[in-house]
Amino acid sequence: MAKKINVDGNFKKKLGKTVSKAKKQSKVIAKDVAAKSKLGYGRYVAPTVGLFKSAGKLATNVGKLALRAPGISLIGLPLAFTGAKALGKKYGRGYNYSSVRQFDKKGRKFI
Repeated sequence: MAKKINVDGNFKKKLGKTVSKAKKQSKVIAKDVAAKSKLGYGRYVAPTVGLFKSAGKLATNVGKLALRAPGISLIGLPLAFTGAKALGKKYGRGYNYSSVRQFDKKGRKFI
């Protein structure tokens, strides 16, 4: 004959104990996870967010200036491109790579 389980109806009491124990354990685990994620946020996420915010502010201010004074923008844009081109010529080819890595006539022969 099969064994009868929980004949007296005590499963509710056991279930209640199990649930309360799980609640306590989950609270402890949640605190640990929150503390670890807080450390990770401060170390990795916060500096990146600050960097993007400052870059966004800078871009917004440049855009506002361009809308307020279009003449300055039209004069400044070619000057900025010329400056960038000059810097590229000055510092652009400072490194010499092996002939395999350089994408010039020597490098194209190997590709």
